[in-house]
Amino acid sequence: MTTVFRRAYSTKTLIPPNVAAATKVTGAGKDAQLASLVSFYKNLPKGTVEAPKPTGLFGRYKARYIDGDNASVTPLLHLIFGVFVIGYSIDYHFHLKHHKNVEHH
Repeated sequence: MTTVFRRAYSTKTLIPPNVAAATKVTGAGKDAQLASLVSFYKNLPKGTVEAPKPTGLFGRYKARYIDGDNASVTPLLHLIFGVFVIGYSIDYHFHLKHHKNVEHH
């Protein structure tokens, strides 16, 4: 029986004391702190938070094509088209516009 009592008393040190119990809290300073803590938690909003609307050009693009259920392959197609347009415009500027009306050398 002594081992049972020894184990019972040794586990009590692992259980923390109840600091917020009304019997443990005494004094006006602690009452004010506890009251301010309670009022803080009472003033917190309850329920779910609405998702913020995206702002900016990239934020709206991301919300429309990339995020959530709207995910699609469209951004990849936009990227391929953009690379093609930029590449062609660079080729035109440095090579093609010089041979527009003249025979190729």
